[in-house]
Amino acid sequence: MKSLKKTISDSRLRTSNQIKSWLQPRLGSVGRRYRLAARIRIANRWATQHPKRTFGYVVGTLLMVLVGDVMVTGIKAEMKEPDVNMIANVEPVFNGFRTIQANKDTHRRTVLEMTSQGQTLKHELDSLIAIPRKSHADSIGIIRRYGQLENLVKTLKQNDND
Repeated sequence: MKSLKKTISDSRLRTSNQIKSWLQPRLGSVGRRYRLAARIRIANRWATQHPKRTFGYVVGTLLMVLVGDVMVTGIKAEMKEPDVNMIANVEPVFNGFRTIQANKDTHRRTVLEMTSQGQTLKHELDSLIAIPRKSHADSIGIIRRYGQLENLVKTLKQNDND
């Protein structure tokens, strides 16, 4: 059994050979057409004879590329304006949030009003029940207020479950 390192090395070598066999005819014809090998030899010979100039040309070219890149990046950054439309599209979200908050406040106020109304009905009911001699109107008042109190409790429980 081969080691994993050997398997990866063989696979890499096989892939490299396939790419090389595919590229070599294409690049070889370009090299022959433009006589690149001869030109490279001449350039290397000149660079060997003039090392200071070669260094100056290489450093100068790299410096020009760097400055050019910094300038292009700076110009792109200056030209890029903030997207105001993106900010304007946030307004409907805030309007929806405000509507939700207003609805919550209204709901809270309604529940508080119903609670205070229920407490009032309970006090009235307790005072009517505490009367020792009730008249017919008192009995009807007790039944009516008890029904109102039951409805309020059902409504509050239903809101509590929602």
